[in-house]
Amino acid sequence: TFSAGISKLEQDLQVQLVERDNKHVLFTPIGNRIVNQAISAIAEINILVETAKLDFFESEVTIGVIPTISTYILPNFLSNLDKHYPKLKASFQEDTSDNLLKQLENARIDFAIFAFPYDLPEFIEDCQVFRDSIYFIQHKNRDKQAIENGSLLMLEQGHCLRSHILQNNDISNRHISNFSCTSISTLVAMVDMNIGVSFLPKMAIDYGTLDNYPNITIDMDSSKAKRDIGVIYRKNNPQKKNIKKLAQLLVKN
Repeated sequence: TFSAGISKLEQDLQVQLVERDNKHVLFTPIGNRIVNQAISAIAEINILVETAKLDFFESEVTIGVIPTISTYILPNFLSNLDKHYPKLKASFQEDTSDNLLKQLENARIDFAIFAFPYDLPEFIEDCQVFRDSIYFIQHKNRDKQAIENGSLLMLEQGHCLRSHILQNNDISNRHISNFSCTSISTLVAMVDMNIGVSFLPKMAIDYGTLDNYPNITIDMDSSKAKRDIGVIYRKNNPQKKNIKKLAQLLVKN
């Protein structure tokens, strides 16, 4: 009975929750506080239950993305999300590859848009969607494909594009400039000033990154370097099938 339940709760909590006489039953001050907390707890539980019932494509997701991809791929990706899954609320976290892996491990993001190859930890799975070529760029006044000692401009340590370039080309440390760029836009500006040479992903070229730099030439035959674009997520994520569906929107028009 309700009365027996109250008595049992009083025994468990070792406090008096109600004042009793032959005609009335009143909650004590501590009893009222516990009732209010119980009401709040029940409301939160109900919210959790309703959230669990939500379709993934009507929920909220937090997506990580690396800087050398975000500018060029997010506009089309967001347009596709709105077209195919208008009830899905997506927020984005831009960071380096290593930091995004840490955020995935701590469940601060649901998945990340990533570039491969990359040495992934055991708890991570990937879904690779398309290949992005990387082309040699230089000022038009330089000799063709002349990578002189100290002339190769690179992004600073921590950007996976740097490692993708080094893995796929015959480059030694003596070729690399002492100046490290913080972004692709800075790198392009330095090449335009004929300070050095570099490599640029096809997606950045297609986006129009070089449109205002007529002095920069692209060697379209230099695509030894490549990277694959896709997503990463935790192996035990129950929504990984749906995440793979979202990954396909990286290439849909």
